[in-house]
Amino acid sequence: MRIALYGFMGAGKSSLGQKLAKQIGYDFKDLDALIETYTGKTINDIFSSEGEIAFRRIEHLVLKNFIRENQENVVLALGGGSILQPTNRKLLELKNFYKIYINVDIYVLTERLKKNKNNRPLLKDLKESEFDDYIKALFESRRNIYEKHADLNFKVGHESFERTLERLYNYLNVN
Repeated sequence: MRIALYGFMGAGKSSLGQKLAKQIGYDFKDLDALIETYTGKTINDIFSSEGEIAFRRIEHLVLKNFIRENQENVVLALGGGSILQPTNRKLLELKNFYKIYINVDIYVLTERLKKNKNNRPLLKDLKESEFDDYIKALFESRRNIYEKHADLNFKVGHESFERTLERLYNYLNVN
């Protein structure tokens, strides 16, 4: 089985993916980490020096290369914007990835993102007064696509990371 975790930045895709993969005995891959290895640059550096459009092209190329490897039993954490690209969705569908939308409450996301906005290329230059409105608008602009393409819309609220992981593991174990 191939599992792809996606959702808004700060949803916990990488953290959940690592722990989930370990629990179910799968390999874990993080698309952002694969991009950084491929380019030799951080995601922030790519956004700063080449822009978002160039980043999305690189992201697609790296995803395409990864999918060509035809790896089974893998949990793949996608970036927050990866699933928005129709070409990326098509790649995931061609290889029968089970797509899980990590659907975190907007207020939880906002609090998480405020704590590490400097590590987020789309957020690092925002003024504090703009932050909440920008997050809400970006989230709303993505939500329909996130929901529409999910095989599982996995809702996360104010629960602990451990409880979230346990619920996700139990769901996958049953189904």
